[in-house]
Order: sequence, then structure tokens, then C-alpha cells
Amino acid sequence: MRLFKYFIIAAVLTVTNTSCSDFLKEDVYEYITPDNFYKNEADAKAGLTSVYQTLQDGNGFRRYIWMGAEFPGEAAYANSSAPSRVEMDDFAWTATTDFSRLIWDISYRGIRRANNLLFNINNVTFKSEDTKKQIIGEAKFNRALNYFVLMRFYDHVAIITEKDDMNASDLSNEGTDDAVWTLIEDDLKYAESVLKSSYGATDMGRATKGAAMAMLSKVYLTQAAWPWKKAGYWEKAATKADEIITSESTFGYGLETDFRKIFDVNNEHGKEYIFDVEFVTNINGNDIPAITGMRGYNVKKTDGWSSMVSTPMFYKSYASGDKRIETTFLTGFKDVKTGKTYVYNPDSGTEPSFPLCHFAKYLDPNDNLSTAAGDYGCNMKVIRYADVLLVQSEAYCELNQTGKALVGINRVRARAGLEPIAADISQSDLRKAIIQERVWEFAAEGQAFFDLKRQHAISDRIGKTIADKYYSLPIPQDEIDKNPNLKQHPMWK
Repeated sequence: MRLFKYFIIAAVLTVTNTSCSDFLKEDVYEYITPDNFYKNEADAKAGLTSVYQTLQDGNGFRRYIWMGAEFPGEAAYANSSAPSRVEMDDFAWTATTDFSRLIWDISYRGIRRANNLLFNINNVTFKSEDTKKQIIGEAKFNRALNYFVLMRFYDHVAIITEKDDMNASDLSNEGTDDAVWTLIEDDLKYAESVLKSSYGATDMGRATKGAAMAMLSKVYLTQAAWPWKKAGYWEKAATKADEIITSESTFGYGLETDFRKIFDVNNEHGKEYIFDVEFVTNINGNDIPAITGMRGYNVKKTDGWSSMVSTPMFYKSYASGDKRIETTFLTGFKDVKTGKTYVYNPDSGTEPSFPLCHFAKYLDPNDNLSTAAGDYGCNMKVIRYADVLLVQSEAYCELNQTGKALVGINRVRARAGLEPIAADISQSDLRKAIIQERVWEFAAEGQAFFDLKRQHAISDRIGKTIADKYYSLPIPQDEIDKNPNLKQHPMWK
């Protein structure tokens, strides 16, 4: 795993160099502003580290972005959890719910840090132009990812770049949609053009050319679907996914034969990896395993708070023999004090079963370094190769090219030990099959809300009518109170 970390003291940029050999050496710079900080290559690399760090924040992918995308789906259930999580689970969130405020805040924090770096990059003397382009490419990749998070959650957001007044507090989100989407696309295209296809161990975890391409395919797919429905974007999504898939050997991509290996801390940068948010035990540990882990039993490596669990119904939705079950769920364990063995039975909550259905993707038995709940070394998956295969399938399905659409989904199903989908399937049934496959494949990986949104399928999937406003988060009320130029989402007025 690769560590990216930074320090902020009194709103002053305080950062550390990203060299692997020096990543534990912390050089603190007090009373420094972005205007006088950026002088040499090490400063630029340190600034880039601070951009990556926002992804690791508890308000980012470490908790809120991940949970905000999972709770509205059908797999996750907020058990004995914070009120705001229950609101997300129950489709009862508002403009004052923590998720609305915190996801907005952390995303713009990442954007402003990327903008600061890009604004000051020409003040830096670089040893090579390639290094400068690399840093710009990574900054733009991160900026695009943050804007993509915002657009998928809020639909209508304010835009600010390195060319704008970065201290502006009067930004508007009216009429900005096309400009934001264009910025996301342009940033990812630039990143694709300059970033490396792979890195050595000292730089593992940085955005790559393939990560930019994969993210761009998802950006195209999102714009093609509800509520944007942009003409020509299914074709763009399919073409970009094809570019990656036809070059998978060049990139070193492929599906892991063993589904468990995707989440093995010793294999997190294996062939299925495209881009993760990186975590390191005892440095910047991940608490997702604690949130999904089990409360109340004498267990090791599966203990936690039972805050996000699944349901017996969802567990039973998997076909018998699906090889993903043993990794997606905690199917059994031994009590370390009594020696008693428990095996989960979705039809019984009494011993030797246990009452709650727990996720287990991030409960890695190979993570032997963590010393406390909330300090695990497992990365958070943002995009992996199975996602690219299913982007290809979804795009070709919407183009009604069934033969091409079946290639990706059937590769994913084959890895799961399932029979291929027959070639004579209708477009409507294939669309449903692709959604179902994504639900099974990416359960607890922070994809559910966005997958169901694209197909406007939440009501159908969860079995009750959900108002369309719950396909988005409202603009945070405190942001509107501070800035009257921000307008509430039309469906939330």
C-alpha cells in the first residue's frame, strides 16, 4: 500500500513529501500560504499529497461518500447506527442531514487544493517537463473525481477552477451543468494523455492512464443515462471501455480468478485494481471494516460495530454456488473463547447461526497489522476492472447491441461460477440483468446509489415508490444560507 498524507495547521498548507522511503518523515511548514509555498519540485509533490488526502478523509471515501452511495441501495441496512445513516437508509434525508453537508464540503476541499496546486504550478522549477505534466495530470484526475462525486450526488453544482478567484464565496450553481461535465471530461482526457500506465512499488496508488480512461468511461455512462440522457454518450462510454478492454494485456488488467483476492491486503494492486483510495494501518487506517464488522461476539478480524449490515433477503438473492458469497458476507466464524463454531443461516437467527447478515469484503484475515477497530489497512475500491467490463455491457445494451453487451457481463458471471446469459435475451431483460449483476458484484463498495440512479430503478429494485428527489442530495442548507447565489435542487424546493 502507498501512503499519501498531509497536515493543515491554522488553515495553512502543511505537507509531507511523497517519496516512499521518506513517507514517515514529516516536515512541518508553519504560516505558509499557497502563494509563497510552491517553489521547488518537492513542494509541488507535497501539494499533490494534500490533494490525495481529501479522498482518505472520514467525510470522503473513508465513510460518507461510501456510505452515502450504499445506504440508499438494496444491499445495505443501517443497523443501530447514527440518525443521519438511518435517514439515508430510509429515503428520509434533508438539506440538513450530515451527508448533504459533509460530502459537499470534502469534495470542494479536494477541488480547491487541486486548484491551488494548478494555479501555482508555474512558480515551480522542475527537473523535467514530464514530472510537471505528471503532477498536473494527477491533480486534474483528483479534481475530476471530486466533481464527479458532486455531480452524481447533487446534479447541479458550482464550478471553480484554478483560473477563478479561489476565495470566492458567491459562486452560483445555476446553468453550470454543461461546464462542470466539460471540465470533468477535459481533466480526465489530459490525465489520460500524460499519466503513466503503471508505477513501481514506491509510487503505487497514484492515478494512472488506465484510471483516467476508466473514470472517463463512467463519466460518459452517467451522462448518457437518467437524468441527463445526453445523445451520443452511450457510444462514447462503449468506445472508451473498449479501448481499455482491448488493451488489457498492455495495462496488465484482468479479472482475479479468486474473488477474495481483490480484497486481500497483500494483493490490493493486483490485476483487477484500477484506482483505490489508499489506507495504511497505524498511519491512516480505514474504519470501514469496523463499520461492517460484527459486534458482540468473541471474534478476531471480524469484530466491529455492526453499523452497516445486509439482510437475509439480499443474501438469498445470490444464486446457490455463487463464488462471491463467501467474500461478500461473513458466512461463519469460531468464538475464540468458547471454541464454538457459528455458521450464518439467513432463515434462522438462532444459534449456531447469528442474527445479523454482515458484509465481509473488507474483513481481511491477512490484515495482521491493525491493532484497533477503525485502523485497518484495506483500501477503498473506487474502480476496478469488473466495473469496466460492466460499463461496456451497460452501454452496448442501451445501444441494443446484445452480442457486444454480453461479453463483459458473462466474463464477470463466469468468475462468479454462474452460467452465461443467453444470446436471445431481450434488451429489457438484459438491462435488468446488468443492474442485478452490478448489485451482486459491487455490494458494499459504494456503487449502489449511482447504479440505480442511472436506470431510474430505485423504486423497482427496493419494492416501494420513492419520490424522484431521492435520486439526489439537496444542496446543504447552511451553504445556501451563506451564499444566496446557490439555488436548491429544483426537486428539493
